[in-house]
Amino acid sequence: MKLIKRSGTPSKRDIFADFFDSFFNTDLLPTSERLYPAVDIVEDKDKYVLKADIPGLKQDDIKVEVDDGVLKIYGERKHEKKEEDKDKKYHYYERSYGAFERRFVLPSDSDVDKIDAKYENGVLEIQIPKTESKKPKEIKVK
Repeated sequence: MKLIKRSGTPSKRDIFADFFDSFFNTDLLPTSERLYPAVDIVEDKDKYVLKADIPGLKQDDIKVEVDDGVLKIYGERKHEKKEEDKDKKYHYYERSYGAFERRFVLPSDSDVDKIDAKYENGVLEIQIPKTESKKPKEIKVK
């Protein structure tokens, strides 16, 4: 099966014929892409929040470390193919399997001793508090 892209002009050939021809004539197409979680990083006045999309893993499959000002997220998604699946013929797959690692240099105002991480519904959320001395201090104008 191939990815079908829509275009503004209709094809003269029957789209269903293209679909079935490609589906039944295509061997397993392994992806060469590495598992590379998408990440959002947001800053507010008290902390930084990093959210990484890592669906399909168990909490124990994900490791988070801080070493010398570098936050490291790593883990592995194992392939689901089992020994009893040897009679199955996979035609196409896009899901990535294997080890992944992301590294982030933490800002100098990060309080590395108070970093907290939780994993829920396929999203890893890491809260990185700012140190007290580096937080902005409001000065009242008299």
